[in-house]
Amino acid sequence: MIQWVNPAFTRTTGYTLAEAVGQNPRIPKSSRHDQEFYKKLWATILRGEVFRSEMINRRKDGSEFTEEAIITPVKDEDGRISHFIAIKQEITERKLLEAKFLRAQRLEGLGALAGGVAHDLNNVLAPILMAAELLKLQSTDPKTLGLLTMIEDNSQRGASMIRQILAFARGTVGEKIVLQLSYLVKELHKMVKETFPPGIQCVVRVEPDLRAVLGDATGLYQVLLNLCVNARDALPQGGTLTLTAENVLLDETYARLSAEVRTGHYVVLTVADTGTGIPPEVRDKIFEPFFTTKEPGKGTGLGLATAKDIVKKHDGFIHVYSEVGVGTQFKIYLPALLSEATVAEPLLQALPTGHGELVLVVDDEAAVREIVKATLESYGYRVVTAEDGTQAVVRFTEHAEDVQLLFTDIQMPHMDGMATIRALRNLQPDLRVIAASGLTTHQDALKSSGLEVQGFVAKPFTAASLLLAINATLHPK
Repeated sequence: MIQWVNPAFTRTTGYTLAEAVGQNPRIPKSSRHDQEFYKKLWATILRGEVFRSEMINRRKDGSEFTEEAIITPVKDEDGRISHFIAIKQEITERKLLEAKFLRAQRLEGLGALAGGVAHDLNNVLAPILMAAELLKLQSTDPKTLGLLTMIEDNSQRGASMIRQILAFARGTVGEKIVLQLSYLVKELHKMVKETFPPGIQCVVRVEPDLRAVLGDATGLYQVLLNLCVNARDALPQGGTLTLTAENVLLDETYARLSAEVRTGHYVVLTVADTGTGIPPEVRDKIFEPFFTTKEPGKGTGLGLATAKDIVKKHDGFIHVYSEVGVGTQFKIYLPALLSEATVAEPLLQALPTGHGELVLVVDDEAAVREIVKATLESYGYRVVTAEDGTQAVVRFTEHAEDVQLLFTDIQMPHMDGMATIRALRNLQPDLRVIAASGLTTHQDALKSSGLEVQGFVAKPFTAASLLLAINATLHPK
């Protein structure tokens, strides 16, 4: 029975002194250790010996933590064990750092191994490729030509895998020069048209005055190529692949939505598809090295890991948005090279302000709701928020006479944005609506569903894009 715990125990576990005292010591027990572990623990301390081990336990709120435990028996005057003292230290953060360090060591070892064998492997593959090409010239038999083509394709694939492993393990980026990314996009468009299945339509949109970036053309082309190949694989029945390049100005509102973002001018490259989408349960793992959802032999799991690494070395970042059955969109943000005139521009222009209009903001992400509310209130609007469609209906009913605008995310669990718009339009047919989504395909989905909205904002958005869209909706010209 627990007789006493110190304040560090209550802070770590979430159990108060009153909740812990009198309870069995297993209240923070997790299911991570088998019965043998606990048998060994009790056998050790009941023999009068000190037990030392790392343990994974569970807080009151259900979250797990790792601790380093030393449990010591305490004996009375007759030499019999009367109590046990457990001295524990939470080491969750340390374990995470150790895991990162070990991962870095493994990758360093992989780099050394790959560098050592790449030369020999390429020497093995080179004669195979050359022999296949020569034999194809000498043969007219279709079956033989097919086999030779298979040998050639697989040899090329092996060479490509070696290059990817080297690029990822060494983390190298080539020489950076001033680049106009429009040329890379056009080259990629040409490659897609020539090599992708005819059922995939490729659409390109490049802003006319696209700013330059400082970058490695080969590395950035590899990033775009990896994303396009993934998009192709997500379109087995055909569909649309869209390549976009545009200038953006990211402000504090945008930066507060993502820890890796710094304010400033960027060039954004977007690779979007109308394919199968990425399931939520694997979305957080897609940038992990060697993680792949493709069949054995279809992918190494290095494409996205390499892409993220290359973009990071360009002081950029990648955002991904996806919905199963709707499609996927990767946005690559690269710092723009600015002229003196651009540098002199203020980060935020004079933006339109509200005059006490009430806006209903619906989003399942608490951080998004909070920053939108803070931004709109600082610019003269009143705001009421809801975390999903069902709560939005309740909030709207409470403020039906005052709500002048609905600002809603499209992709939400339980009751999505489209269902929310329909439900509120049933209550107020002329309700003005601005939709927000990380997937631009949702804009087309709104139109095809017959839902008319007055505005659409791509996530994550800046204060400028949000305020301009709201002003245009409330005060159309």
